[in-house]
Amino acid sequence: MKLKEALKDVLEDDELTRLTKSCDIIGDIIVIKIQPEFESKRAIIARALHKIYPRVRAIAALPLFAYTDELYRTRDLEVIWGDDNLETRHRESGCVFAVDLKRVFFSPRLSYERMRIADKVAPGETIINMFSGVGCFSIRIAKMQPQTMIYSIDLNPYAVEYMKENVALNKVEGNVIPILGDARAELKRLVGVADRVLMPLPEEAHSFLPLAVRALNLDNGDGMIHYYDVSTGKRGDALFRPAFEQAKKILYSAFGTVVEIQIDEQRIVRSVGPWRYHVVLDLRVHKTIGT
Repeated sequence: MKLKEALKDVLEDDELTRLTKSCDIIGDIIVIKIQPEFESKRAIIARALHKIYPRVRAIAALPLFAYTDELYRTRDLEVIWGDDNLETRHRESGCVFAVDLKRVFFSPRLSYERMRIADKVAPGETIINMFSGVGCFSIRIAKMQPQTMIYSIDLNPYAVEYMKENVALNKVEGNVIPILGDARAELKRLVGVADRVLMPLPEEAHSFLPLAVRALNLDNGDGMIHYYDVSTGKRGDALFRPAFEQAKKILYSAFGTVVEIQIDEQRIVRSVGPWRYHVVLDLRVHKTIGT
């Protein structure tokens, strides 16, 4: 039974057409975005959701275009049904992730992206995950490629504690190295060590790009940066052009012509607003000839 079908007797037809079309199930918790016009009917919507998913323990609501805290990446969740405790365990592609949705960021909508990145990793790589949260990208990689070493950095102390728990839960100790700290400071100690750098912080990744390049070991070839950004416009190749041009401008300012980048792959990760998208560019980085 779909949400709109469950609500057809309590909402008007025109309301049903405007209602949020989907929700996220994270462990035994549902997170749903609710438009302002439905604020007074949140309890009705919650009861309908529980009827469809009777095993959930809590239902939490987000504003339609929810604000994400810039420092710890937490979101303004409000429980509208069930248990106020938003700590849970979420299973995904053979991994299990312990999270507290009030204290850390987690999105099941990044599941495909986590698998996509892990599929690209070769055995024996050294990887830096600059904004690792509770460790989802890092752990997914380590499970698929147990010969990798992943330095997994985050500034949120709650996220790092959950990351440590998740490393143990998924038995990837020694492969994933949880690090509590600011990526700016930590990458100064990791210069030239990485084959691959992940930058899954779309709103701020551009300001860390020179550090990511310095973290790559380019002496014996090229390196890879998975660079996330926010783009506005219509879907198509033109959507990615501003992000790539900005990345080139930043790197030219930092390195001149010493390094070059090219796009191996580009894709929309998810929609975050009207004509507004999180995108990823897989940037292959190499030194220019003669440097």
